[in-house]
Amino acid sequence: MEAGRIWGRGIEWDAVRGLLGAEAQTPMGRERAAGAAPLTDPGAVRSAIDVTGRARLALAQAGAPPLEAIADIRPVLERCRLAGSVLDGTELVLILPVLDCGPRLAAYGRGVEPVAPAVAALTASLPRLADLAAALREALEDDGSVRDGASPRLRAVRRDLRERRRRVVTGLERLFAGADAERILADRFVTVRHGRYVLPIRAEARGRVRGIVHDRSQSGQTVFVEPESVVEANNDLVQLAREDEQETARVLAALSGAVRERAEALAALVEGITELDWVFARAALAERMEATAPVIDERGGVLLRGALHPLLLAQRWRDPERTVVPLDLELARERPVLVVTGPNAGGKTIALKTLALHVLLAQTGCHVPAADGSRLPVFEAVHAIIGDDQSVAENLSTFSAFVKQAREILDDADDRALVLLDELGAGTDPDEGAALAQAILEALDAQGALVMATTHLEPLKAFATSSPRARNASVEFDGATLAPTFRLVYDRPGQSWALTIAARLGLAPDLIARAQGHRSAQSARMSELLAWLDAHTRDEAERTLAIERREQEAAARLTAAREAEAGAKSQAREVVARAKSDASALLADIRRAVAAEWERLKRGERSRRGLEETRRRLHDAAARVAPEPAPAFEEDASALVPGAAVSAEHLGLRGELVALSGATATVRSGTITVRVPRDALRVIGPAIGAASEAGRGAPVRRADIRVPEKTGVAPELHLLGRTTDEARDLVEQYLDDAFLAGLGSVRLVHGKGTGALRRAVRDLLAGHPLVESYRDGEASEGGTGATVALLKVG
Repeated sequence: MEAGRIWGRGIEWDAVRGLLGAEAQTPMGRERAAGAAPLTDPGAVRSAIDVTGRARLALAQAGAPPLEAIADIRPVLERCRLAGSVLDGTELVLILPVLDCGPRLAAYGRGVEPVAPAVAALTASLPRLADLAAALREALEDDGSVRDGASPRLRAVRRDLRERRRRVVTGLERLFAGADAERILADRFVTVRHGRYVLPIRAEARGRVRGIVHDRSQSGQTVFVEPESVVEANNDLVQLAREDEQETARVLAALSGAVRERAEALAALVEGITELDWVFARAALAERMEATAPVIDERGGVLLRGALHPLLLAQRWRDPERTVVPLDLELARERPVLVVTGPNAGGKTIALKTLALHVLLAQTGCHVPAADGSRLPVFEAVHAIIGDDQSVAENLSTFSAFVKQAREILDDADDRALVLLDELGAGTDPDEGAALAQAILEALDAQGALVMATTHLEPLKAFATSSPRARNASVEFDGATLAPTFRLVYDRPGQSWALTIAARLGLAPDLIARAQGHRSAQSARMSELLAWLDAHTRDEAERTLAIERREQEAAARLTAAREAEAGAKSQAREVVARAKSDASALLADIRRAVAAEWERLKRGERSRRGLEETRRRLHDAAARVAPEPAPAFEEDASALVPGAAVSAEHLGLRGELVALSGATATVRSGTITVRVPRDALRVIGPAIGAASEAGRGAPVRRADIRVPEKTGVAPELHLLGRTTDEARDLVEQYLDDAFLAGLGSVRLVHGKGTGALRRAVRDLLAGHPLVESYRDGEASEGGTGATVALLKVG
């Protein structure tokens, strides 16, 4: 598949490919990332972006694929393809992890197939070479040495070799016990020289030992002698060692032949592993950058919202305090030339590089660090002139180097090219440079290219303002703080602020004033106009933000009101349903009572006494459904004092006010005590003490206490994701409901996190009148991530 062309330097594509390589697990994946080239077929670009997205889902579900500890065996395979070549054990053993990887990757692919079918298809297509893996594992140790069991002949030779060595060493060690051993031997050990077992003999005692001298120490004080008694045995060992080497070589040759026969399948396996590693490197980087999948509009324009420079983003990973300003980048086919102006160090070049890197990332199948819904076309070439290419060796000045590159771009650019030009028109006379720059922009427009150029030249600002095919943009500069904001503002040229920046950097005020006097009147008026536009636009932006904030606040209040309304309607429905249920029960009781009296009347004697009894019983039955008259008491705010008889209508509760604490009141109703909002209480009788004084000892009627039943209250409350304020409100309501439902204990799940939520819950429990005690959850209850509270329901 043809790759796109990247002309020029300075866009830092190699550094971004380095970020991709850092996410790869294998040497092949890192090499693939380092050489990543943009695709030019729109279908292939969309497919690669989709595969990256699927791989991100697989990462979230199952983690990275098992690609660790895999070496690059391509050089081994290349050497093995040569006829007659024999690989050594260390080379052959490198192939084993690659062979073992196949089944593991197939299992991984089956596990992620529901979310990543393309990944599953790739892993399923990997060659299976279990027979070759078994043969290598049976013949080789982990360090690449050949096992004794690699062949029957090798096993026999090595067994015989070990036995004969043992005998030779044992025979030589017997000499240590000789009477003259102390005077003859330099040391008491058996060693090997040139493949033969020898003894260290003192040089002056050499004549006392018959044998062959094989070596001498550096000092000359010791000679290594093969005693005559073991010469034949050593000869046999040497012969056996040769047979061992020959059989080992034969085994390695056979294994090399087996690898050679499967070389194509092995190469396909390596290529599949490389592709998988490359796909997941793209997915891992996308996750780290919180990137999104761009929409590919092959013949459309550029629309990037909230685009971040990838390398600046990587710097923020190392330094979280670093701020990266998102950019909105727009380049339409109707107006394909974008001229960006503004002060030095304001972010013009960063904008150029951000656009180039987003295009290249998308065309290599990566997601881009920009807002969702960003759109990009597919380019066949990206041309960039960024930075100074002057060369003494090639006799090129800055301007000459620019002209050389511009000629190459003009020769190649077409309607599928993106051209990025930094500091256009610089390096020569401003008037001629601006004229040449405008001609280049017009030529590139005529050839159909999309062009983004930065400049300081006033004529180019005028060109972008007047030409229907060009558009102005500027990097924003805050005139109040004398600092760039790094935002890109469209349809407005920017001034360079050169004198302002020079003053901020320390040039003398009189020098700056003299420079201001040298400026032409037209330039000064233009700068004043642009400064006014800056201030006006900034004011408009602040007003717009204020309006948006007010709209958001209004929307939040409306949402809260609607939720409150829905809650009130739900509560009203519950109250009506409960009332209907109670009324139905009472009505059934009345009907039974009336029916019983009717039967009694029909059967009994209709005397006056009997009728009076019937009338009394019916009156008693009717009294059960008659509303209880409210006590005559005039409510006022001052009557809400401890001891007063109060009711909380939302709970159906009546009782005695025990205490007031801010906006909360504590009410005792029989054997239970609850905390309710102060505003929810209504005074239905005077304080107990006041009533006694007013009545001069008259008996006070005890307040009627009705505690509603609560059903369906869960034994635990989950608070994860809540703020501390939200958690307090939820726990208050939940404890009331749990108490009324008769729950003896409840579990509050707050998680561990920073501990703020746990502290807030425990502070509330510590002073709550319904809570007897609380403790950490057991291991089965969530440990320190949950608090179990015992309620006073006894």
